[in-house]
Amino acid sequence: MNVFARWFARTRPAATIDFNAPAIARDPFPHYETLRAAGPVQFLAKHHSWIVLGFEQVQWAFTRPDRFSNQPYVAVDAVLLGADPPEHTAIRRIVSPWFSREAIERLGAFADEEARRLLKPAFDVVGDYAQPLSEAVATRLIGGDAEMDAGLLREGLSDAQARSLVHLFWAASTKTTERAIAACVLNLLRHADVRAAVERDHALIGPFIDEVLRLHPPEPLLRRMTTQAVEIGGVTVPERSTVYLALAAANRDPARHERPSELRLDRPKGGSLSFGHGIHHCIGATLGRMEVTAALRALLLHAPRFRAAEPLDQVRLAASMLELHVERLMIDAHGS
Repeated sequence: MNVFARWFARTRPAATIDFNAPAIARDPFPHYETLRAAGPVQFLAKHHSWIVLGFEQVQWAFTRPDRFSNQPYVAVDAVLLGADPPEHTAIRRIVSPWFSREAIERLGAFADEEARRLLKPAFDVVGDYAQPLSEAVATRLIGGDAEMDAGLLREGLSDAQARSLVHLFWAASTKTTERAIAACVLNLLRHADVRAAVERDHALIGPFIDEVLRLHPPEPLLRRMTTQAVEIGGVTVPERSTVYLALAAANRDPARHERPSELRLDRPKGGSLSFGHGIHHCIGATLGRMEVTAALRALLLHAPRFRAAEPLDQVRLAASMLELHVERLMIDAHGS
């Protein structure tokens, strides 16, 4: 094989793959592996953008906000999500008390009770359980738009900035949590041995959640824009390029994990980037884990025989390049 043929064989997947194609969007993981085999950073011709697939490279990109800007999220929220240092640092310092350990602990008992109250003989895990639970907790956290707005205004933020943050907190603390709860329930249904282990020892709920989030992050890819030409993963990405940090691929990097696609309850901590890293580590990560724990604990304690009410291969998914999550999952809480 001549030099050109080897280069073409190595780069062809990146030149032709379309992550919005339905079949690929529903199961992108083999395609991540194919791309990473050619190198941890690839140019996706179909998407006119770059994708970072290796754990080490994604983690490094998170630590360099001076080179990988959050500017692509300005339209969603320019105050925190779409901001870069030093503005991002200042705003995060202001809002961090809303997500302190004490604040999360106060919400814990409420989440446990709400999850128990939402259980029914048969229900959709997403629409009837995860969504109302996450929205109830988010309402308690925010305390109503006016109340949080007032607190933020006292910190010197404008009315527009305060409202943008409130809307961001609502969306982030509901959608992300809904997806995580549904993914965890689906994986309990899919893996009988793992479910049996978690049922025997509820202390394994935490490691189970961490593994599900590693394998199925609520947001599989995050967008960045380069502020200058950046060398990463052996290639140079031009200035003002759109870059996708592929969390779902990085979390399954065989250079980081042994048998990375398996769900293992004994896997060492520290191998997941699902909540980001560095200054962009999700400020609500602890809150999200608490809610998912409450949801699973309620199911295991009060509906231990729950089973799927439909074939698992028929579970409805939302699938595109930027999202892969359960839209509906019907279960029978009594296992009849």
